[in-house]
Amino acid sequence: MLTGDVIPPDATLVFEIQLLDVWNKADLVVTKTITTPKDCKRSVMRTDFVRYHFNGTLLDSTAFDSSYARKQTQDSLVGEGWLIKGLDEGLLGMCVGEIRHIVVPPFKAYGEKGSGTEIPPQATLVFDILLVDLHNPKDNITIENQEVPESCTRKSVVGDYIRYHYNGTFLNGVTFDTSYQRNSTYNTYIGMGYVIAGMDQALLGVCMGERRRVILPPHLAYGEQGAGGVIPPSAVLVFDIHVIDFHNPNDNVDIHITYKPEVCNETTKVNDLVHYHYNCTLVDGTPLFSSHDYENLQDAVLGADKVIDGLDEGLRGMCAGEKRIIKVPPHLGHGEKGATGVPSSAVLLFDIELVSFEKGVPPGYLFVWLQESPGNLFEALDTNKNKEVPPEEFGEFIKLQVAEGKGRVKPGMIMEQVIKDMFQNQDRNKDGVITAEELKLKVDEDKEREAGTHDEL
Repeated sequence: MLTGDVIPPDATLVFEIQLLDVWNKADLVVTKTITTPKDCKRSVMRTDFVRYHFNGTLLDSTAFDSSYARKQTQDSLVGEGWLIKGLDEGLLGMCVGEIRHIVVPPFKAYGEKGSGTEIPPQATLVFDILLVDLHNPKDNITIENQEVPESCTRKSVVGDYIRYHYNGTFLNGVTFDTSYQRNSTYNTYIGMGYVIAGMDQALLGVCMGERRRVILPPHLAYGEQGAGGVIPPSAVLVFDIHVIDFHNPNDNVDIHITYKPEVCNETTKVNDLVHYHYNCTLVDGTPLFSSHDYENLQDAVLGADKVIDGLDEGLRGMCAGEKRIIKVPPHLGHGEKGATGVPSSAVLLFDIELVSFEKGVPPGYLFVWLQESPGNLFEALDTNKNKEVPPEEFGEFIKLQVAEGKGRVKPGMIMEQVIKDMFQNQDRNKDGVITAEELKLKVDEDKEREAGTHDEL
């Protein structure tokens, strides 16, 4: 103010005043909600941890700070003295996605001292805040929107290997990652630390085909460090998960018989030739292959490594006409590498109808006796008694044994080829005829081979 030395007696004074701020000790923090989400399920409470963007101004709109300018959120506990008192109060009750206008009187801001050069003493502060994220340090994972198939007969446990699709978002709905975009499931073991702790928990107890939303607090996700410039520090993560399938490395083939003929006198065994129809799908019903796409039945000799191990096992012990659903874990299917059209580590479902089968012969055999073989086999073969058996004589004899049910040739081969191979095995000196000295039964040959020589009937 001016002194008496400057102002004459009886002078009228005129002042031009710019009011910068006004407050009262009774003033409260004033909040005004600009927008708020319709589906707010949780709002800020004391001891919650929040991430928010803000613009901070004085009452005359002079900006003093902005998180947007720094391109990162302001992160803080609420009600624990990390913030000025006015913000501790003004943030309470906010929902993620809400925008709020907060006016903080100076005694609940920086008071008489102000802060640096930006905030003068006794300044009222104005904050426009967008709440991005909130959680409590005591939070566990949250599971929502579960869709569980009615047919669920098994739930995942620690040690299972799971394949699932997911969309990963923040609480504000912004997507940070998705398996669908890569057109490939995420595959991992459960409960063994291969994924973040919250996801390890979230994948336990799920059913094949289940969908669920899981919300992971940062201490069960990527914590204060975030991840790879994609996930900010202290971010809450939301995963919408669709479980495709899972299995355990100790799983066996699972067989469910859907139809079995009343009369079943004989069942399939190793070395049998089976003729069957099949549909192969993933557990979620995605079709992969079907024998119905071709004109002929599918054929396989059991135990001959002609089909994947799990299917080979599932085709054993079947009656002609029987139908089965065979579930094959990947270690008995196409494994971690998968195959053309088959994803890696996929559990496969085979819908099988066994149309017919032919009894087989042991490995290495082309013919087996179903009855006692003749006492003198060479004399039985040498029908013209000239001490030599040519191919024609040999072939007629074998065909007669099969026709009369006394013997069986290896299934899946043309009869003439079987006879040709058998003859060549017995014609040791390759002169076109078999003599008594050359002829040996396969079982006798095997005994000799064990002791150390020779090859077939």
